Amino acid sequence: MNEKRFINELKKNLKRLSKEDRDEIIEDYEEHFAVGKKKKRKESEIAKSLGNPKHLAKQINADFFIKQAENKKSFTNIVRAIFATLGLGFFNLVFVLGIFLSLVGVLMGLYTISLGLVVAGLVSIIAPFSQYISMGTSPFVVIFLGIGFIALGVLTFIGNWYVTKGFYYIIIKYLKMNISIIKGEQLK
Repeated sequence: MNEKRFINELKKNLKRLSKEDRDEIIEDYEEHFAVGKKKKRKESEIAKSLGNPKHLAKQINADFFIKQAENKKSFTNIVRAIFATLGLGFFNLVFVLGIFLSLVGVLMGLYTISLGLVVAGLVSIIAPFSQYISMGTSPFVVIFLGIGFIALGVLTFIGNWYVTKGFYYIIIKYLKMNISIIKGEQLK
């Protein structure tokens, strides 16, 4: 594979990155070729030593989206990082996607519990004023019970927020570790 074909293949597979980031990466690889040519190496040798441009692009995309998710915390960024990592192999499909979907399921359950407590509290507060619902208990007890449910719901929501931040941090660490393993780097 010659330099032009290598660079074109790399560019094609880095289209998800911004133009500035893509141009910077392409410039680095063009520099590899320039240095190799100065050392009297053939373009095909240089391309072979750099690796498959398609696989390189997958790793670069995964690194980029992991860093983006780490710097700008959002659900969209973490999903992009996960899907970029999934493209690196079957192992990732099973282990990364499985863990991610499990964590999302747990978080959805926790947030549903918080919402359920708040709704139960609101219903308890409204119930004594409805002529159709008779609880057989003092309205004040039911209202205070409703306030307690709402407070518990809000507190569990706040706790869930911290759990979500922790899961986010764990997912980023896991994705970084996964990329390191794939690249064959020593774990820190």
